[in-house]
Amino acid sequence: MGIEPLPSQLKLDEVSPVLKARLWDAVHTQILKSAKYGNRGLLDDPMRRVAKRYMIERANILIDEWDNGTYELIEIWKKKFAPGATYADVLGFIEWFVRALRNPDVAKLIGNILTYERAAYRLEDWNIIPVASPEEGEAIVRAVSLATSSGMEGVRSHISKASTALTAGDYAGSVRESIHAVEAVAFKKTGQTGSFAGALKALNKAEPMHEAFRIALDKLYAYTSNEQGVRHSLFDQGDANVTERDALFMLGICSSFVTYLLQGNDAHPA
Repeated sequence: MGIEPLPSQLKLDEVSPVLKARLWDAVHTQILKSAKYGNRGLLDDPMRRVAKRYMIERANILIDEWDNGTYELIEIWKKKFAPGATYADVLGFIEWFVRALRNPDVAKLIGNILTYERAAYRLEDWNIIPVASPEEGEAIVRAVSLATSSGMEGVRSHISKASTALTAGDYAGSVRESIHAVEAVAFKKTGQTGSFAGALKALNKAEPMHEAFRIALDKLYAYTSNEQGVRHSLFDQGDANVTERDALFMLGICSSFVTYLLQGNDAHPA
């Protein structure tokens, strides 16, 4: 149905146009705060100090060739957020900027922007770090591809919905769809419905798996049952206590389980 298999949190090496725009707005605001006479005047501290450091350390400009102009700095730094700028251009500059400025409020703002836009990166202790790994992304893509080639549209749909929910910040909904994908495989392969434990038992009888792995599957399902509001929404009590990290983990591990179950005994979870 055109739904991409990966949530934005797993799209490493990418920055969206809106993320670029919001990050540039944060930097641009800080520049104007230090401008003496608007965007055509000169810079004052702390931005004068930061700009001087940039010209020397990053641009390698001889300092007597830099006139400390607000407009000139805007034109130079704006290029870091242009449509053709890569994730390394954008995030590399942002990391340098927050470290050079050393303003906790600005760092908090930048961190909030990355979180709000569901970027695959976060700002922690003045460092830009990825929130997930390429392996997790590959596991999801592999599960979607295998579900499609196996004719299990329901499984593919659940994984895609889990990804969409994760991008939207509906973490409980994402976990719910992730475990439903595992359920769908077990029910489809055994012809059973209603009881995941019964389907897992039947599946294990037909295709014996390591006991530790079977227990892991059982406990994973038990988690979504025990955490109120995950598999069944609580309309009168709000949503379940599920974090972004929980949802990322569940999507990756459930996708690996789907791949294992669809490929049979020759496969192993990623």
